[in-house]
Amino acid sequence: MRTSLRDDHTGYRPDIDGLRAVAVASVLVFHAFPGALPGGFVGVDIFFVISGYLISGIILRDLASDRFTFRDFYVRRVRRIFPALGLVLLATLLVGWWGLLPADFRQLGVHVAGGVGFVSNLLLWAETGYFDVAAELKPLLHLWSLGVEEQYYLLWPVGLFIFRRHVHRIFWLILAVALASFAANIVATDRFPDAAFYWPIPRFWELMVGSIIAYAQMFRPEAGKRSAARWSGVLSTAGVLLLLAALLLLHPKRTFPGWWALLPTSGAALLICAGPSAWFNRMVLSNRAMVYIGLISYPLYLWHWPLLAFARIFNGSELPPAGGRIALLLAAVALAVATYELLEKKIRRARHTAWSPRVVPALLTTLAVLGLYGLLVAGRHAQSRSAAVPQLTAISEAFDDWDYGGDRLIRGNVDQRVLFFGDSHMQQYLPRIEWLMKHHERPVRTVQFSTQNGCAPFPGVERPGRNCAGFVQRSLATARSAQVDTVVVGSSWQGFITRDDYFKVGEEHRGPALDLGAPANQWVFDEFEAALLGLVRAGKHVVIVGSSPRGPWFNPRTMVRKEGLDFVVTPHSNASLAEVRAQTAVVDARLRGIAERTGATLVDPMDTICSATECPALDAAGNPLYKDESHLRSSVVRERFDALDPFVYTH
Repeated sequence: MRTSLRDDHTGYRPDIDGLRAVAVASVLVFHAFPGALPGGFVGVDIFFVISGYLISGIILRDLASDRFTFRDFYVRRVRRIFPALGLVLLATLLVGWWGLLPADFRQLGVHVAGGVGFVSNLLLWAETGYFDVAAELKPLLHLWSLGVEEQYYLLWPVGLFIFRRHVHRIFWLILAVALASFAANIVATDRFPDAAFYWPIPRFWELMVGSIIAYAQMFRPEAGKRSAARWSGVLSTAGVLLLLAALLLLHPKRTFPGWWALLPTSGAALLICAGPSAWFNRMVLSNRAMVYIGLISYPLYLWHWPLLAFARIFNGSELPPAGGRIALLLAAVALAVATYELLEKKIRRARHTAWSPRVVPALLTTLAVLGLYGLLVAGRHAQSRSAAVPQLTAISEAFDDWDYGGDRLIRGNVDQRVLFFGDSHMQQYLPRIEWLMKHHERPVRTVQFSTQNGCAPFPGVERPGRNCAGFVQRSLATARSAQVDTVVVGSSWQGFITRDDYFKVGEEHRGPALDLGAPANQWVFDEFEAALLGLVRAGKHVVIVGSSPRGPWFNPRTMVRKEGLDFVVTPHSNASLAEVRAQTAVVDARLRGIAERTGATLVDPMDTICSATECPALDAAGNPLYKDESHLRSSVVRERFDALDPFVYTH
């Protein structure tokens, strides 16, 4: 016999709004004072459970009474989400137009368009990488979570509607989605951590936790309800303890979400299951102040991050002092209260006025216009005010000047092949190689690039989530192949001996991180030397590209700072060659020794880039030569860096 849907998932629960307050307060404290609440980022996971619970409850209730329509569901979502979102996007664009450099304003335009299309999480995932702008400097970074929720809102009602006549199948649908999503989360967190964080599939299980509770409360028998009431205190206490454990024990360096996400999601689920009569839910979560913070939690979440991000941008990438951060949080609260009282409430009450039918079209139009403007900004058809200053445009173009579209094979006119192997410090030379392949006057080898950002070309070491060891193994196998006669190896050598996240293969989650500069880990360089020696003995011509200039003198971003309403440009002076060489002296000595013992050729980029006494930061016209503090601009390499030309030409 088919069980019918029962409409007993009703009634406002103030403790849910109180739980929202816990979630948003955790996020705010974590973002403003990261050390004070290291696991505060799990507030987003609490929000996911709450959203899954409330949205599934709404849909199940409407299906139970045969009044569910997709139109009504999405109209409610538009009224709820669009007003505050549109206001924050508009304000962010205005501040960005006033205070961002052209390249940063273009990226903001992309993020505005992504926010309107509710694909911010996918855009941010696509941007992750070695050269990505620091997350703390993206004013709309926080919209990734809204993207995940909106993708849930688009897909989940369809699934519940399809199974509306088969109650028990709804349970199995929820369970199947939850288990599949959780499995994807576990696999992706280990192998593709960025995707696990941003993609919806590894995150949907957190919303499904709330959906399971909503379903259970719709269909559990009366005895089950009485049992839950008896255990409400235990459930509530356990929920509080799990949330405290998540907030205090987790920290950004832990791989997340993975198994760790069970702490905040289970804690939130237990507090919801405990019900409004549990002591903590009744006395703490249902407190009037907590409830009000919960009511403004959505606009508060939207406002707080742009304020903190712009503060960092205008303060040299650093958060302001504690007093300034507190002031920013208070400003976020004030803006959230104003948004809730003067905008959200007005639109909610508009359902009972004559202009109610025009509200949703107006909101849709507003978001569409903002999204279109974002696209215009992204396509350089609309510029920030800084674009009118040639110096600022030139500096912006410098840190945006990178031309590496991925590894490739470029055919030459002889059978010999040269392999360029390394990280982004090898990638920086590709524009010159491409130019040479097109404009050569002598026979050239076929060129193959095998690179991976952030991976040292050292056998036997790994960075979590990057599969560096696999990359090195594949590259060395290619280097040993018969068609390759020359192997050019380049890397950010100094960067790798100062990083703190390299591990011996197989010990990524167990052993301590390797200090590649410590004598105890000389085996790493010994393994590298042995690999190169094997290539030399196999008849390969091995070339080691040494350290290129690096240091704060070269970073174009540090040439610009904000002073009040204006940008101030302070051009860099040339750096002393002795001072630049001192930065990499230890690792350079190791590379020279490896080259001598293996018979490899050592190329020193500083011989090409620097004079006998100085390393320039700017060209003759005053434009930066570098993209950041250690990578040359693609246009500069293409025109000036010829040190690797001989290895492309045949003998």
